Amino acid sequence: MSKKYDIKRELPLPGLEPWELAIVEVFCRAASMLGLRKSVGMVYGALYCSREPLAITELQEKLQLSRGACVEATQLLSRFGAVRLVVKIGERKDFFAAETDLKKFAAGALHEIFLPGIEKVSQRLAHAEKLARGNAAKAKIAELQRAKDAMSALVPAIESFLCGFNQNQ
Repeated sequence: MSKKYDIKRELPLPGLEPWELAIVEVFCRAASMLGLRKSVGMVYGALYCSREPLAITELQEKLQLSRGACVEATQLLSRFGAVRLVVKIGERKDFFAAETDLKKFAAGALHEIFLPGIEKVSQRLAHAEKLARGNAAKAKIAELQRAKDAMSALVPAIESFLCGFNQNQ
């Protein structure tokens, strides 16, 4: 007989309350969908739930992650604009707080992940085009080029949506 998991009885991360654990899971799945490490979602989720800015050591303890994973996650999230550094007078540690405006996070991810990815695809397609022999190969590459162009055309639409979404809030 299999044992039923009871989140109230067995927290896999005892430093988090059940509701925090559920939110961390949401951000872990979102990070995974963006091709990011699970630790990035975990760190953002913990910061998002926290009322106070957290230091790396606190994130390590809450999430049972290595220092390196926490540092890497906060650096990436900072580049996205998803977390900000908070200075506490008299403290030597760096503290981090989540940017709770998720539109900023989405815009940061767009510029840090999607646009560089499109650029890499462009370079690889140009290389494939140079290597292509025959009409069938060239037609396949042209088809991929049109798909890449369509994806590139989405960027201004997404940015416009995010800006419009900000104004409606």
